[in-house]
Amino acid sequence: MFLKTIVCSGINEKNDIDEAVRFLKNYPCVEFGVQCSPKKAAYQTPRFEWLQELTAKLNEQKIKNRIALHLNEGFVVSFCEEKIPSEIDELLKNGDAIGRLQLNFKIGRETFNGKVAPDFQKLQNAVYSVSSHSIILSASQTNLPFIQMAHHRGMKFDVLFDDSFGEGILPDAQKPPLFEDAFQGYAGGLSPENITQELDKIGKVAKGTVFIDAEGKLKENGSFSFQRASMFVQNALNWNKTPVFTKQNEII
Repeated sequence: MFLKTIVCSGINEKNDIDEAVRFLKNYPCVEFGVQCSPKKAAYQTPRFEWLQELTAKLNEQKIKNRIALHLNEGFVVSFCEEKIPSEIDELLKNGDAIGRLQLNFKIGRETFNGKVAPDFQKLQNAVYSVSSHSIILSASQTNLPFIQMAHHRGMKFDVLFDDSFGEGILPDAQKPPLFEDAFQGYAGGLSPENITQELDKIGKVAKGTVFIDAEGKLKENGSFSFQRASMFVQNALNWNKTPVFTKQNEII
């Protein structure tokens, strides 16, 4: 297994932009996940203006595909209904700093034109409309049938395991990748303190390239901490340098 991308989520307008840029330059494997919703990232909100400035600085320094916008609430509903929120559309067209969109819908929680699940064709059309960006879908238990159907019908997306769905609860066991041809990610309760142990578990079930995503355990006093994020990334990178062996003594 090779750990390709380390996602540090939860960074926001309370964090210094220059420090964020330095962090990404120091760790080329890191992607920042930024939570976006109509309440937090609409036009004229501090987060939207912060994102504009952050992406502009990354574009100036030709740092590409290092931001993932995590769409929540009204933003994710609009996207799934083939109506890209204008704020998101504007950010996506502002250079190459943003690489991925994570669609944080949960079957049975949101409603999509009166239905509990997104319309596949509308979602597929929306995905096509942002085809220069990768899409991340959560494979939580409630979403799993929809995710499997979407993959079977040819939708291209990265997969994220997080059964706690953003609650930061560590799973009892890590699961093998859902699809052989999808970039697989792992989240839920990961921290600087436990990432080595959890990567050991992931390494025993995954043989390809994977990504990991932490948020809640990167906070200090309720806010995203560059210091804790650095510990998380460094511990993960140290693990990545060490081969993991199966009982047959084959590197995985």
